[in-house]
Amino acid sequence: MIFPEPLKRGLARGLAGLLLFASALGSAPARAGSSVWSIPGAHNTVYLAGSVHALPREHAELSPQLERAYSAAKVIVMEVDLDDLNPLEAVQYVTSNGTLPADQDLAGVMGADRYASVAKLAASLDLPELVIARLEPWAAAMVLTQFALVKSGFDPQLGIDMQLTERARTDGKRIDGLETVIDQLSIFDSRSLEDQTKFLVDSTNDVPKMQEDLGRLVAAWRSGDMRGLEKEFIKERAQAPALYDELLGKRNRKWLPQIEALLDDEQDYLVVVGTLHFVGRDGLLELLARAGHKPLPLP
Repeated sequence: MIFPEPLKRGLARGLAGLLLFASALGSAPARAGSSVWSIPGAHNTVYLAGSVHALPREHAELSPQLERAYSAAKVIVMEVDLDDLNPLEAVQYVTSNGTLPADQDLAGVMGADRYASVAKLAASLDLPELVIARLEPWAAAMVLTQFALVKSGFDPQLGIDMQLTERARTDGKRIDGLETVIDQLSIFDSRSLEDQTKFLVDSTNDVPKMQEDLGRLVAAWRSGDMRGLEKEFIKERAQAPALYDELLGKRNRKWLPQIEALLDDEQDYLVVVGTLHFVGRDGLLELLARAGHKPLPLP
C-alpha cells in the first residue's frame, strides 16, 4: 500500500499522538484540576500525570498541578519517547504490516454491507477510499479515527504529550519512553482479522458520537473525577474486553517495574501516560498501591 505524499505527511504528524486514542482524547469544558499524583521515593519524588493525546486549541491549557509537577521533574517519562521518535516509522509500519495480501481487499474481508458503512464514513471525512481499500481492518480503523479527530478540531500536536515534549526540548529536560511505537501498533496488528473487523465496525459506529463521548471523558480528567473516568473505561472496555486488557492492563503491569525503578533514583521524574491507565483494578494507581506505594493526589 502506497500512501499519497500529502496523506503520508498528515498521518506521520497524527499517528504518533493517536496510537492510544482509547486512553485519552477529548475536549475540556472545565479547568478545576487534573489527574496528577506524587509518590515519594527514598531520595526523590515521582509524579504521575494522566494525559490527553489530542485537544482542540481552545482547551489545550495545562492544569496548575501538571505545571507544578513538570517544573519539579528533571526527567519526563512518556509512553513513547516523542523527542527521538521518527513519525514516519508509524506510517511505514502500517504500510508494511497493515496491508492485506495482493489477492484480498477490505471489502472482501469485512463483507460488502459493513464495508459500505466504512466507505461512507471515509467519504464524509474527505478521505479517499483507495487509502483504506487494501488496509487490514485495524489499520483502516486507525486512519479513519485520525481523520475524524482532525475533522472534529482535535489536534495531536496540542495533546499533553506533544506540549510537554516541546517544552522539555526548550528547557533541556531529558525525555524517556516506556515502550516504542511498534510495541503499541503491534497490539492491534496481532489481533485476528475477525477481532480487527469488529474493532473497525465499532470505531465506525462511534464516530458520530465522538464529540459527546470525548467531552465526558475529559471533563472527568480535568476535575480528577476518577469515578467518572472509570465509568468511561468500563463502557469502552465492554465493546472489546480482550483488546482493552491488552491496551491497558497488560501494559500497566509491564510498566510497573519501570516506574518503581524510578523511585530508587536521586532526581525527580514526571511519568505521563493516557489517563485511563490510572483507573480500575489493573490501573497503575491500584497496581502501585498493591506493591506498597502510596500515590497521593496533587492538591
